[in-house]
Amino acid sequence: MGHSDHVFTPVKIVRFWLPFLIFVVGAAMLLISPDIVGVEGFALMLGGGLGVVVSNRIHRMGLQGEKDRDDEMDARAFLDKYGVWPDEASDEILDRAERAGDIAPRPAGPAEDVPADPAPGAGTTGTGAGTTGSGDAHERHPHADARRTGRRSGSSRPPRR
Repeated sequence: MGHSDHVFTPVKIVRFWLPFLIFVVGAAMLLISPDIVGVEGFALMLGGGLGVVVSNRIHRMGLQGEKDRDDEMDARAFLDKYGVWPDEASDEILDRAERAGDIAPRPAGPAEDVPADPAPGAGTTGTGAGTTGSGDAHERHPHADARRTGRRSGSSRPPRR
């Protein structure tokens, strides 16, 4: 299957080729008749092409909203079954859910071994430039305390029971 096989799919025709064709027709109207009739025709075609682009964008935004709702429903089903939100679950719970087929397989990779911060003052220079022991090198995740507290800051999720 070559690259040209995917150029004229129905979705791409409506999303890209139709607005392009409308713009080209408008430009041709302006070139053929550079008077007020051509300018008005160009403006109409420009508006029509932009209308197709905006309609396509609104449609894609609506589809994204459906995906977000589906993700939220999946997360709530995970909460009902395991008692914890998927993004707050321990590795053991995630492994169990993965084996049960409740979540997609996670990518296999090396375990996250974050070295402990060196002793205060270790690895620093006298001027403070290029310090390495300050803890800034390993910034905390914004929801790092979620497992301890059970809630993320600013979360709109209902509290756990």
